[in-house]
Amino acid sequence: MAMRNWQFEVFNPVIKVVSGWCNLRCDYCFYAGSQPIVETMSRQTLEAVMERCLEVAPFVRFIWHGGEPTLTGVSFYEDVVSIGEALYSPGQRIRHSIQTNGTLITDEWARFFKENGFGVGVSIDGPEKLHNLVRVDTAGGGSFVRVIRGINILRSNGAKVSAIAVVNNLTVNYPDEIFWFMYNMRLNFSINNCTAKPDDPFEVRNLAISPMKYAQFLLAMLDLWLKLDDPSFMIRPLEDIVKAVLGKQPRLCKYLGNCTRFLTIGHNGKVYPCDNFLTDEYCLGDLHKMSITDVLQGSQSKAYYSGRQKMQAKCKQCGWYLICKGGCMREWEGETYISNPVNHEFCQARRYLFENASKILSSLGYSTTVNVS
Repeated sequence: MAMRNWQFEVFNPVIKVVSGWCNLRCDYCFYAGSQPIVETMSRQTLEAVMERCLEVAPFVRFIWHGGEPTLTGVSFYEDVVSIGEALYSPGQRIRHSIQTNGTLITDEWARFFKENGFGVGVSIDGPEKLHNLVRVDTAGGGSFVRVIRGINILRSNGAKVSAIAVVNNLTVNYPDEIFWFMYNMRLNFSINNCTAKPDDPFEVRNLAISPMKYAQFLLAMLDLWLKLDDPSFMIRPLEDIVKAVLGKQPRLCKYLGNCTRFLTIGHNGKVYPCDNFLTDEYCLGDLHKMSITDVLQGSQSKAYYSGRQKMQAKCKQCGWYLICKGGCMREWEGETYISNPVNHEFCQARRYLFENASKILSSLGYSTTVNVS
């Protein structure tokens, strides 16, 4: 193992095993309006994908995603475990996590996750009155009760559970309620912001929040979190924001300045930069035909990453670049940003976030690493 020339220290592939197929119709999901044809990853593709991923790092964290990835049935993940056991190199580490809406969890699922060490991330947007505003089923009914049931089943079987909350235009003004709900539920959680492109469905665009609103939400959360001072309660991206401001290494790609941290692999074996770029325009290659190394050295990847490098060259004029690293390319879209990134609303919000986070941490006695005039 020590002599092998690994491409990554840790590799975190996000694998979309069921395309966009889902049993819910959350209003901010671009799949909600018209469900795609049901397409599940085949055994052949699964084997090819796992083999390619296990070639590039001594530690591979497989992140199983959808749509709703439990729609495959437990047997699919039994294959995942057996394939991993057959393919891994001596000393190599494999971990699995799955992102689910939680509504289909049974004792069988929970026992499987526990026995095989799967981390389970459950999508829940806060207390019932907030969650049910958007996370609804095919009949328009709220999913909260079923999600809580799923969490309780997972916990009663000893499975490791965390949460992901999507903050949208209907919930962004309730940081306190979301914070204390998650804390009282003892759910470590990640926060994602609802964003939209001009060609997204109206429902998605209507729920998107501005960069400044999101920054203000995160700062309110950060204030609550630091005052609580409970190291057992973890919130991402707050951890990453604090690490970045203090000069430490964050985990999230939007604070790292590169787009290879969470390569996304479709049900058909095609590779994309991340879950934000899943159209043919951004396809980097096909793992049936190419290795991960070949994909990242291919012409499509070079074109994609050169665009990022060009924008980062402009970003380096900003005093916050060492912390911000340019953020996510999803937020770079539009001629306004390309022509003048420093005055773009995304950059203004990021500067506001980092400046105020730095002030909060300095007031608590922390030494921040960047002095921005």
